[in-house]
Amino acid sequence: MRIRTILWAVLPCIAILGFVPSAFAHTSESGYILLLPTEYYLLGGTLSVALSFLILSLTAPKAVVAGYLGHLSLPWIPAGVFDTVLSAVGFFLFAGLLYCGVEGARDPLTNPLPMVIWSVGWVGVTVAHAVFGNFWSVLNPWRFPVRVLRRLAGAAAEGKGPVALPDWVKGWPAIVLLMGIAWYELVSLSPEDPDLLAFWVSVYWVIGFIGCLIFGEAVWLRSGEPLSVLFRYLSLLAPFSVETKEGGQRVLLLSKPGRRVLEAEPPTVPFMLFLLLSLATVSFDGLSMTFWWLGLNDINPLEFPGRSAVTGINTVGLVLAWTGLACLYCAAVWTGERLRGVQDARPALGLMVLSILPISLAYHFSHYLTYFLVNGQWVLIALNDPLATGANLFGLQGFRVTTSFLNMPDTVERIWQAQVAAITIGHIWAVILAHGLSHRLAGGRASRHLIGQIPLGMLMVGYTLFGLWLLSSPTGG
Repeated sequence: MRIRTILWAVLPCIAILGFVPSAFAHTSESGYILLLPTEYYLLGGTLSVALSFLILSLTAPKAVVAGYLGHLSLPWIPAGVFDTVLSAVGFFLFAGLLYCGVEGARDPLTNPLPMVIWSVGWVGVTVAHAVFGNFWSVLNPWRFPVRVLRRLAGAAAEGKGPVALPDWVKGWPAIVLLMGIAWYELVSLSPEDPDLLAFWVSVYWVIGFIGCLIFGEAVWLRSGEPLSVLFRYLSLLAPFSVETKEGGQRVLLLSKPGRRVLEAEPPTVPFMLFLLLSLATVSFDGLSMTFWWLGLNDINPLEFPGRSAVTGINTVGLVLAWTGLACLYCAAVWTGERLRGVQDARPALGLMVLSILPISLAYHFSHYLTYFLVNGQWVLIALNDPLATGANLFGLQGFRVTTSFLNMPDTVERIWQAQVAAITIGHIWAVILAHGLSHRLAGGRASRHLIGQIPLGMLMVGYTLFGLWLLSSPTGG
């Protein structure tokens, strides 16, 4: 049993780790057309997801849930001083990035702030949470200064804030801030400008700092700070997790990836909408660069006039992508519950949204893969000389960025295959988790359990086709 648990946990990690170095966000536009027989990939990927749903329909729901049971307890994880050091490191790294943003080069490709914020943090750190667990809870840039200030004031380091955050408010600040981040990256005119980015990152940090002081660190980071909320949910996919035992002792648990998704509490409506927004932003990012979208707005994709020409329509499109996905999801779950004879669909709406977590992870990898293969090289150059003083910290002074692999059929085909594989595997994983989650709603009635999954399964198959179409569509901008 122990060997099987280790294999279930480690093998997916190895596969995901192979993707992580290439799964980073972008801050500028580039495009190319894949002249490949993509119709075969679209058909194969979509059919794979559909077939997985059919196979699972013949599998006893209890067997899926039982397959995720079991975990290993690994050596004790130290707390106290160890946590304090890590949180201090996170804060000072953040402060150093802000300093480089103001004092470093004006070229966004060689300034560490935009390179690290967008190319490492926005997606790279996100993907890493699905492998290593919620390390942001320790390394975030608020934990250290908030706790130091509270200790100086004579208060408990992890105490509650002076104001209680109402339950009906929880989750909504995270939605507003995540929409702001997405708009700034995807729609605003200068997301890469180091000075402007440094200003808005500082504002974002101040909002988080004030939120932690007023409402308490734990409450704000779980309910108002979008990165903490997103990473907390994505870390449910990770095989590694830390559990606190009685007496404060902590152990590291190793289990099958996704086990904690099946055990998680159903998100409330705001957090359900938050998770759907996290998926919709990546999907719209891909859609907004397609020839179809640009042509729909009377823009020649081969003569793209700049972001100012699409600021308004992309703002509307971003909101519509979120509301459209939310409506499709709610309709699928509501229909499924009606087929099961359940009148109140609210419990299912919260619980089943957890099954989209593998899809969000897969889209992050697939959408941002090609850009990082280029942009990741600029990250190295920026970190080698962070203040543009001629430093050569890592001996990369003669390093030159190359993009030739995007012009070679063999490498382009491998990139495409990796993207298709990620989306297909992510959707199959989502189908498996949905199968297990729906078992909690069915009360042990297998037939009712199966009928209720059909609408959501159809939505996942359709979204697979949509995602693969986005990858194969010509892009510009």
